[in-house]
Amino acid sequence: MVAMTSLFNGILRSWKMGRVIANPKASKAPRLATSQWLITLLSHIAKLFEHIALRRLHRHLAPRRDQFGFCSGHSFTLQLARVLHNMAAEHNRGLRIVGVFLDIEKAFDRVWHSGLLYKFIKNTQILPALVRTVASFVEGRSFFVAVEDGTSDPRPIHAGVPQGSCLSPCLYGVYTIDIPTLADQLKDWEEDVVLALYAVDSAYLASSRRADLAVAKLQRILDLLPDWLDKWHVAVNVTRTAALLTGQQRTMPPKLRLRGQDVKWQTKVRYLGVKIDRSMRMAAQVEHVIYQSRAARSMLRSVLRSHLLLRAKVALYKG
Repeated sequence: MVAMTSLFNGILRSWKMGRVIANPKASKAPRLATSQWLITLLSHIAKLFEHIALRRLHRHLAPRRDQFGFCSGHSFTLQLARVLHNMAAEHNRGLRIVGVFLDIEKAFDRVWHSGLLYKFIKNTQILPALVRTVASFVEGRSFFVAVEDGTSDPRPIHAGVPQGSCLSPCLYGVYTIDIPTLADQLKDWEEDVVLALYAVDSAYLASSRRADLAVAKLQRILDLLPDWLDKWHVAVNVTRTAALLTGQQRTMPPKLRLRGQDVKWQTKVRYLGVKIDRSMRMAAQVEHVIYQSRAARSMLRSVLRSHLLLRAKVALYKG
């Protein structure tokens, strides 16, 4: 048992060698590298270790209330329900809701190892031995790319946490545990903005009787973000970051700005895979689901009209 514990705590180099495979993104040019989802495959023993380490980490971690990603008792459905409930409740009170939905670039790939370990020491109650295990897990990693029967030479990894690892969302949650809010800068009568985190999906919401006041509150957050982003090596794609204002507005308020660039107003945004529109009627999402169901049905039409047994058709439909 002692030998096995020492083995796991050391994390062999072979366990930290990742095999990277590419899955093409939908509706993207398949030959472009930027059109691929990159998945890192690790050894089975490494996966076993990750699950054991994750259970140990969960005993000591107290994630922030805004983070619903891969936390016990939380799910993306709960976070989505929280966001929609907040927006609907404020809308029913006659308030204008402004949301900004951040597009964080290569979030897992850019995690700064020294910064991650610093946050474990400063912001958590993790035992030093477990922090050293995390350090051994993230440092000294390497990868090679596999395409069909060909493989590349191994390359070292100097930053990031592995894609496809059950530990990575937990580590990223610790890495972003101090993302800015207005908690310490509000007057007694001011309400804080709503921060909604699910792993790398991040959104801020603010409400007020007047749209320009809600925008001003969110702008205070966006003014705080660049220093935090630069300090912890986090990148946000401003051109793909979206802002949403609920309700009808004859004259749009001033645009939100991040890093000196305008954040574009959108009539609908996608958060956690669901389209949210200005009217809060979810019409865009309903249309999207109908389109997907029709596309799936058209793909099955030839099968359903064939001479296959009914049991086979039902199995194909459910599959």
